[in-house]
Amino acid sequence: MLRALCGAAILALSATTASAADYALATPAPPVTFNWTGCYVGVHLGGAASDDRTINSAGGTLDFGAAGFVGGGQIGCDHQFASNWVVGAEGRAAGASLSSHHGSSVRFPALGYIAVPSQFGLKNDFLASITGRIGYAYGLGWLFYARGGVAWTHEKVDDAYISPAAGFAIDPSASVMRTGWTLGAGVEWAFAQNWSANVEYNYHDFGTKGPIQLISPVEGITVAHLKDTIHAATVGVNYHY
Repeated sequence: MLRALCGAAILALSATTASAADYALATPAPPVTFNWTGCYVGVHLGGAASDDRTINSAGGTLDFGAAGFVGGGQIGCDHQFASNWVVGAEGRAAGASLSSHHGSSVRFPALGYIAVPSQFGLKNDFLASITGRIGYAYGLGWLFYARGGVAWTHEKVDDAYISPAAGFAIDPSASVMRTGWTLGAGVEWAFAQNWSANVEYNYHDFGTKGPIQLISPVEGITVAHLKDTIHAATVGVNYHY
């Protein structure tokens, strides 16, 4: 009888152990979620388009724009709270290749407001921002977010024409660093323990500035008031530490 009971116990224990092993193999381990609290550094690259307007002294307007590339780096920090919410701040700086040229005219008050045909040019070669962002973490390492803050761009304005005073072509120019604001949104995916990739869109508005004084070796002239806005869509990679 004792031998029979021991045999039955061993069989039951073996069956239980086998069932537990089968259950462990059939049941996946709980997913490891990404925690966004911490700081990061990264790079981004994408396309940009400007939407610009000049406004002359008589109120006439001329709309124009340009398209190009934008690329640079970013650094920021985030804090995850209330399980899924994330707040943070980011600074980014990038080079840009936005350039536009179109026909215009220059007027000279000293010559009875004579109008001289010219070639007006505008370049944006730098784009930067400091923004706060708020997002919602979802699933296995996804973050959906919106951002907003202050932005800067560097403009180079020129207006090439035949000088009535000198009788030859000159190309006076001015360099201006402008401050504005930016709003954007994006999605980020943590694809590894310390790495994430993102896609985002940002709108930059630098208001209307002017008139802008152009530096000329012959005569000092001003160009019309200039409105400058930039759209940028980028992809990026961040390393979290």
